[in-house]
Amino acid sequence: MKFIKNDTYDFIKSFDDNLTTKIFGLLEILDQLGVYLGSPKLKKITKKIYELRIVGKISVRILCTFFGNEIYILHAFIKKSQKIPPKELERAIHRLRYLR
Repeated sequence: MKFIKNDTYDFIKSFDDNLTTKIFGLLEILDQLGVYLGSPKLKKITKKIYELRIVGKISVRILCTFFGNEIYILHAFIKKSQKIPPKELERAIHRLRYLR
């Protein structure tokens, strides 16, 4: 598993210990299962981008992609509404271009 940008890793590390542990635990499961993690934890949102859902007091979403045998973490944000904000998705799409 690789982070495209360090700011995404730093964002995830900025939460309290409980939430950070929960996020990295789920990332570890994602690393083992890949796309087979499935719903409701992992949802395909575009042809190449998946949303990893961390639910709790704070709902965190991690946008990732599978490229070759590697998982790339594109972006993460706190979810505040039903839909993914367009600017958050655009940021992930922009970072996806680094992989081509």
